[in-house]
Amino acid sequence: MIVSMDLNASPVPEEDEDTFGQHIEEYTAPEERIESAVDIARRERDERRKRLKRERPDDRPVHVPQPVAYDQFYYTKNVKTYDKSRLPPGWLECPAAGQEVCGVMIPSKVPLGESYNDNVPPGKRYSFKQVIHQQRVLGRKLGLVIDLTNTTRYYPATDLKKEGIKHVKIQCKGRDSVPDNASVNNFVYEVSQFVARQKHSKKYILVHCTHGHNRTGYMIVHYIMRSLQASVTQAIKMFADARPPGIYKPDYIDALYTFYHEKKPEMVVCPSTPEWKRSSDLDLNGEAVPDDDDDGVSAAPMHEAHEIDVEMTNDDVLGDEIPRDQQDAMRHFCYQTLRLGVGVGSLNSSLICHVCSITPLYLR
Repeated sequence: MIVSMDLNASPVPEEDEDTFGQHIEEYTAPEERIESAVDIARRERDERRKRLKRERPDDRPVHVPQPVAYDQFYYTKNVKTYDKSRLPPGWLECPAAGQEVCGVMIPSKVPLGESYNDNVPPGKRYSFKQVIHQQRVLGRKLGLVIDLTNTTRYYPATDLKKEGIKHVKIQCKGRDSVPDNASVNNFVYEVSQFVARQKHSKKYILVHCTHGHNRTGYMIVHYIMRSLQASVTQAIKMFADARPPGIYKPDYIDALYTFYHEKKPEMVVCPSTPEWKRSSDLDLNGEAVPDDDDDGVSAAPMHEAHEIDVEMTNDDVLGDEIPRDQQDAMRHFCYQTLRLGVGVGSLNSSLICHVCSITPLYLR
């Protein structure tokens, strides 16, 4: 029997073999959708609401605080990028350190860490390695460093801990304002405590901002005013003699006279900007540009405080914030007084001297 075959016919598939066509399914790629900033904000808001709802199972409405509109705008408009190895303007030619003040404080420009070495000529380098060596040659041993800069990028504080030197950070803006009163109180307290704890071997305090003149001088003058019998004019001169030319920002000098309710004498003239402050660091009026060490983010705009005539109560907080340890010392003094039931004059004299030494002048 002869069977005819069609040579053009496709082969019959085996039972366990499916045709390719049976596996082809209609596939449509999902449309790629880019999530906008508004969508992200809405999604995050919904997620926060769901999370808060889980944490608060009751039916009370939960109000999710919305960010103030200008905050994000202000931040994005004022963020600046910094080269972390860029030298502070005017730092290179600025004198390293001054003479001791009150027998314990040494005003100085900021020592720079090793990350700045490539931008500093070998003869101009000024790190804590050089600071410790220079002071040791002068017969001084450092025990405390008070850092008044508004950044942490200049040097690692761990370098000091290895040398057994305490580091205190009091962050002060060098731009547009003098140090606030709480920072001043903190500075005076730290210096007073350091001096009070001196026993056998004398140690010194290195005080620095970026250049060691305005913020540093402002703080040291406050300490002089609260520890010595001196006028503002005398205190400013004491600092200027130790760290020429002294404080050269007029608003800093004016703030000191205002704080201590002293009239600024006509003979007092603000020093001119030092020569090491390059012309590029002067504004259109020839004044020194504020130290720019704000870590790349300018401070948020300050809102004007409007005084409102209100009746004061016993619960109103007056004065400026002081360090917590100082509060505890004052509280202990009051407890001692009440428990003994005697006048202040009968108390232990060392306790009285300790409290008085750390109490700001305007609180006495």
